Amino acid sequence: MSTDQADQAFAPKRKRSLLQTFLFKRELFLVVIILAFGGFASLLTPYFLDMYNFKQVLIATVVDGIVAIGMTMVLVSGGLDLSVGSIIGLSGIGIGLTFSHGQGVPAAMAAALACGLLVGGVNGLLIAVFRINPIIATLGMMGIARSATFILSGGYALAIPNSFSALAEMEILGVPSIVIFTLVLVAAMDQLLKRQYHLVQFFYVGGNEEASFKSGIPVRGVKFASYILCGVFSAIAAILLISRMGSTFPHSGTGTEMRVVSACIIGGCSISGGKGTIIGSYLGVLLLALISNILVLLNVSINWQGVVSGAVLILAVLSDVFVNRKR
Repeated sequence: MSTDQADQAFAPKRKRSLLQTFLFKRELFLVVIILAFGGFASLLTPYFLDMYNFKQVLIATVVDGIVAIGMTMVLVSGGLDLSVGSIIGLSGIGIGLTFSHGQGVPAAMAAALACGLLVGGVNGLLIAVFRINPIIATLGMMGIARSATFILSGGYALAIPNSFSALAEMEILGVPSIVIFTLVLVAAMDQLLKRQYHLVQFFYVGGNEEASFKSGIPVRGVKFASYILCGVFSAIAAILLISRMGSTFPHSGTGTEMRVVSACIIGGCSISGGKGTIIGSYLGVLLLALISNILVLLNVSINWQGVVSGAVLILAVLSDVFVNRKR
C-alpha cells in the first residue's frame, strides 16, 4: 500500500475549502509559486530569461537537491539531521586525501561514500539504539565531523585531478550531466519512497512510532537506515560539489543543513514526521535557489537573502497550519 493510499484509508473525512485543497497539493502549489516568481523576475531584469542563467539556477540545486533526498527520508521517519553539511566537508577531504596518496577516481568516490556511511552510521546508532535526541546527536556529530575535516586537511584546500573535474563538465544536449543525474535521482527516489515496502515504513514510523512497533515494524532499524541513507546522499552531493569546484575545501558544505531543512519543510515535510515527498523537497530547493538568483540579478545585498528565505519558510509553515487546522 502506497503512502497516498494509506492517507486516504486512515485520514478522517472532512471537507476542505478550495484554497485548502490547493495548498494541500504542495507540489502543485510550489510549481505555481516558482512560475510566479519567474514571471515577476523576467519583468524586473532581462537577464533572468537568459539560458545561461537558467543553467546556473539548475546547477545551484544539485548539491542541496541530493542532500534533500536523504533529509526527506530522515524527516518523514520523525528525525532530523544537522550533520549533512559537515558530512559534505569530510567526504570532500576524503576525496582530496585519496588523490594525494596516488589513488584514482573510483577510490576517491569510495572514500567519500565511506565518510558518509561512517557519520550516518554513528548518527543512526546514537539515535536509534541509544535513543539520544536527534538534534543533540547530529549537532554533536556536526561539530566532530567538521573538526575532523580541518584536522585531516590541516585547514588547507586539496587539489584534485582534471579527470575528476570532468565529471561536472560533461553536458547532454546542452544540459549539465550533474543536473540530469540529480533530476533522475530525485524522481527515482521519490517513487521508491512512496512505493517500496521498506521505505514506506519510514512514513509509518514517523507518523506513529508506537503503533508501528506494535504492528511489527522494526522501528530502530528504520531510524538507523534513514540516517545511513542521509549520510550516503550527502556524500554523493560532496562528490558532485568537489568535481564542480575543482578542489576540496575544509569549509565545504557549511550552512547546507539549514538550507536543506528549510527547503524540505517548504516542500511539504513535517518536522514532526510522517509527511513529505522528495519531489516536494526538491521544488523547495529550486524555489530557494531561484530566490537567491533573482536577488543576485537585482544586485540586492546577500545579507537580505536569509530574510527572504526565512519569510518563505514561515509562510510555508503557516500554510500547513491553515490546511490542517480542522484536523
